[in-house]
Amino acid sequence: MALPRRVDESAVTFKRRCPSRPNFDRMNHLSIASSAEQIVEPTPLQMLVMHTAWANRQLFGALRAVDSFESQKGADLIVLALDHIHVVRCIFQAHLQGVSHGYTAARRDVFPSLPELDRESEAMDRWYMAFAATLGPAELARPRDVRFTDGKVVTMTAATMLLHVVTHTVHHRGNVDVIMLQTGMPRRRDGFPEFLVSRASSM
Repeated sequence: MALPRRVDESAVTFKRRCPSRPNFDRMNHLSIASSAEQIVEPTPLQMLVMHTAWANRQLFGALRAVDSFESQKGADLIVLALDHIHVVRCIFQAHLQGVSHGYTAARRDVFPSLPELDRESEAMDRWYMAFAATLGPAELARPRDVRFTDGKVVTMTAATMLLHVVTHTVHHRGNVDVIMLQTGMPRRRDGFPEFLVSRASSM
């Protein structure tokens, strides 16, 4: 898992750059009210964002169940991957908001603890679900320039940024799952079918 070079930035400073947004009561349920107060089913993109949030909760739930996680083999690599996921999501949160992020690397110099990563991940999941719920077709399709941490500038729409965040998270969550499998840590099923079953039971 290749990650960019470190940046000299404290975890406290980084957290201040990633503000939380309004919460949903349920991670696996999202409904959108139209002007006529009718409930509209989520779009496929919104469903992907919702599944990502739900799967992240499954992962952190499994990690919380590991006795003495910090002393387990592979724990340091898991924390590194989770920190990388969070940093990238914060960077693209800034891109979606049209503000500067100021980062030159996609991980923090000081890694948070697992409980801190858990709280950060949940807050960011809720922000992305709320944000995805507010965007109409025109805003989703509007192009904007995005500068990556390596300096490259790419034109992306809000839709492609959300897709990038989802697929990037899935990729590195898979890295974590492999480490858990190889080291014998208990895992939870986080596939889309399980998400649909969970969502249906909560409605």
